[in-house]
Amino acid sequence: MSFGALAFLNPWLLAALITLPIIYWLLRTVPPSPHRVTFPPTRILVGLENAEKTPAASPWWLTLLRLLAAALLILALAEPVLNPSREAALKGSGPVALVIDNGWASAAHWTERQQMIDRLINESESQNRPVVIVPTASTTKSVNLRIEAPSDARSTAAALAPQPFAPNRLAAANALATELDGNGGAPSIVWLSDDIDHDGKSADVAGKLRSLAEGGTFAVIADARSSEPLGLSAGIGESGKLEARVLRPQGGARNGFLHAISTRGQSLAEAPFKLASGENAATIPFELPLELRNQVGRIEIAGERSAGAVSLIDARSQWHRVALISGESREQAQPLLAPLYYIEKALAPYSELIKPKGSNLAAGIQQALSQNASVLILADIGTLSGEAAKHVENWVEKGGVLVRFAGPRLENGGDDLLPVPLRVGGRTLGGALSWSTPQKLAPIEDQSLFAGIPVPPEVSVSRQVLADPAMLGPDVHVWARLQDGTPLVTERKLGEGQIILFHVTGNSDWSNLPLSGLFVEMLRRISALGTNVGDGTDAAAGGANEAGAPDTPTVLPPLQTLDGFGVLIPPPPTAQPIAASEVRDLVPSLDHPPGYYGGGSSPHAVNVLGLKSTLKPLPSLPAGTEYLSYASESARPLKSWMLLAALALLFADILAVIFLQGGFIFRRPSRRAAHAALALLIAGAATFTATPRADAQPVDAPQAQSMSSKQAADERAIEATSKVTLGYVLTGDKNVDDISRLGLDGLGRLLSVRTAVEPGRPMGVNILTDEISFFPVLYWPVLPDAQPLPEETLAKIDAYMKQGGLIIFDTQDYGRGLSGGVAPGLGESALQRIIGKLDVPRLEPVPENHVLTKAFYLLRNFPGRWDGGQLWVEALDNSGADTRRARVSDGVTSIIVTPNDLAAAWALDEGGRPIYPTVGGGEDQREMAFRTGINIVMHALTGNYKADQVHVPALLERLGQ
Repeated sequence: MSFGALAFLNPWLLAALITLPIIYWLLRTVPPSPHRVTFPPTRILVGLENAEKTPAASPWWLTLLRLLAAALLILALAEPVLNPSREAALKGSGPVALVIDNGWASAAHWTERQQMIDRLINESESQNRPVVIVPTASTTKSVNLRIEAPSDARSTAAALAPQPFAPNRLAAANALATELDGNGGAPSIVWLSDDIDHDGKSADVAGKLRSLAEGGTFAVIADARSSEPLGLSAGIGESGKLEARVLRPQGGARNGFLHAISTRGQSLAEAPFKLASGENAATIPFELPLELRNQVGRIEIAGERSAGAVSLIDARSQWHRVALISGESREQAQPLLAPLYYIEKALAPYSELIKPKGSNLAAGIQQALSQNASVLILADIGTLSGEAAKHVENWVEKGGVLVRFAGPRLENGGDDLLPVPLRVGGRTLGGALSWSTPQKLAPIEDQSLFAGIPVPPEVSVSRQVLADPAMLGPDVHVWARLQDGTPLVTERKLGEGQIILFHVTGNSDWSNLPLSGLFVEMLRRISALGTNVGDGTDAAAGGANEAGAPDTPTVLPPLQTLDGFGVLIPPPPTAQPIAASEVRDLVPSLDHPPGYYGGGSSPHAVNVLGLKSTLKPLPSLPAGTEYLSYASESARPLKSWMLLAALALLFADILAVIFLQGGFIFRRPSRRAAHAALALLIAGAATFTATPRADAQPVDAPQAQSMSSKQAADERAIEATSKVTLGYVLTGDKNVDDISRLGLDGLGRLLSVRTAVEPGRPMGVNILTDEISFFPVLYWPVLPDAQPLPEETLAKIDAYMKQGGLIIFDTQDYGRGLSGGVAPGLGESALQRIIGKLDVPRLEPVPENHVLTKAFYLLRNFPGRWDGGQLWVEALDNSGADTRRARVSDGVTSIIVTPNDLAAAWALDEGGRPIYPTVGGGEDQREMAFRTGINIVMHALTGNYKADQVHVPALLERLGQ
């Protein structure tokens, strides 16, 4: 029995509604609450009784409340149902077949389809009929169906998911016919369609299904109007702009938005689209700059989660983001000779370059990687340590590409972030392991990333860092070699990423490779490696073809594929490689789902819809077909809600009766109580306002302290920069710190007397907390118990040295600090603990022609309190070219290491008398120690002046006059 959208499962219980009048008369027997009147003589009335008692009628609203409660109880027992599902009344006595379109077009409204499937299975279960689930987009090559109980059918239906290709309905209909053959009874077939005629065979499929449902129900469920599936295709239009086409089979007016998204998930552009009623396609151009357009990895319809609503863009149309970091100080770097000049010129036309500001290596790496760089190029960075190394390593393991170029700093052996361990020292013309002539490049092997690029005969190498041959294992790939077989470019996988090393510099110091077209092609191919799938560029492949590289591989393996909802996932096991010649006209299927195919450097996109695709609606279906909709509402039982409402009314009745009988008595508060409450309120307010704020001082104290600290830091900075100020590192040992202060003070006195430099008083520096960029020279006494420094401090020291600062490490242990003519840092010495993780360049004893030997005085040795210890400076370039030696000597050495205790030899008292004796050479040795200090300071302040050969003719001319 039903009344419109409301039906009753037990309609005979509605006859109980006729009892409501009886209930009405019964409810009138409840008397109202008596009226209370204050009357003192009532004592005389005690014991008197009235024989006649007449109950008054209850209020009308209370009677109505009780009648409603009774009516709701009767209606609830009749089991009312809202929106009884007439659509689920399936005819027939055989199995119920649910033919489900689970292709790409069904993904956008998959939830509604799941709800409909559940309703149909429930109806089948109520009729005690088995169910067969028939997906039209099978996940296996052969369609396997099974007639099963409704409970098992629920599990089968729950395992279904949208597939990223069009359904094969004819194969599903044939499989269903085979499964139903021999089963008794008239089956019912319900086709949950996606409203699209994908292959033009939908009429044949509908006729076959109608014939199978002879004697039962054949129903087709379609989407509601204006809810039809949408498709998308995108590409470069004739005008050169990026264009997208929105498609649909039919429908009314509809609008929405398209999003252009990079492969990193960044939304690059948004464009609205509008489809008028009856319009089935619309073309939407994207007005984007070339740089942004080349970064688009996909275009999708907002809110339409399906593989057909996504169009992937080929990798060849995209740029790369490459970060460039150099280890050379800015003062020494010159445009044409800078380590990154040729690298930048080679990559600028094809990549977006990131060049971090500042010389702090850790901060530069953090800044570069925070901008989503896909390739990180480090030129002449010898050592990555601490948090910077961990950050880079994690980034590489996640798919980044680290490219390193050799340089003087890398000749010390490098770190763990190299493809192969290196021999210390490298190989140069005229040195150990040297060549008699510059080496040419060998032809590139077919297994190399650079395969097919011709090697110019004029490219040669005069210096390189050597890979340890014993460590060239199978995990290390050599992409380029010299003619003698030594590696020139090596590579090693690390997690999902790669580490690549050029065994020469990125400029023309060690080789003329950066001046060649080969260098450009190498970097273009490498830059494509670090991008995610679809974020690479085909520039590498295109450049290779122009240079004579082999053609594109004939077989393209799947890299990443779309699932039914349009999300890129790893290829499923069923995905097969495709022929390159067929990729343009390929129709996605189980074997070839949409996604990216080909090499990682130049993937090809396969989309559900092409630029010429159209979507057609379903044709007219056979007579007798029932049309249903996913939008129909499901049945909703109302029994529990009506019982709850009846219970609520009964509870309200109880409260009303208590109220009428005087159960709730609200007395007016006395005036005395009100006055007391007011007095308490006033007293509390007075106490609150009179109580001083105990937290005022603690809040203001840190602010005042912070302001005081900032003011002190500003005053210190002004004092350090108002004059040339020499700094010394505080060690915590008062005696050593006093010697450092007195020594630099004594050196400053002589500088004022003998030179134009008038330094201020020396300042102690807490290396952990103080700023050190104010000091051109920093004297650092190294104690035997010195401990390793934190990563932040090492980064600060590294930036100071690369910005032109000079640090004098004085171990004060002549005879024990350095030995054998090798660079410092052996074993677990105190100096090694301090600078072991710094990116320190290769050191050497002061050569005869070094600027330090002639910065002010002409010196051959550099004594301190002791004489005989070796003074070490940054090594010069021994390439054999005088011009190169002059250029490198042009810069200031960033580090000096001595064991001779310079500060003790410089220390003077107030009267200018030496405090500590010199050992070995007397006062002559002290004079040479002062001259050593003056030369160091003048070298730090003037740098290349005495080494600049440009001034030689002018000096000779003046001497002649």
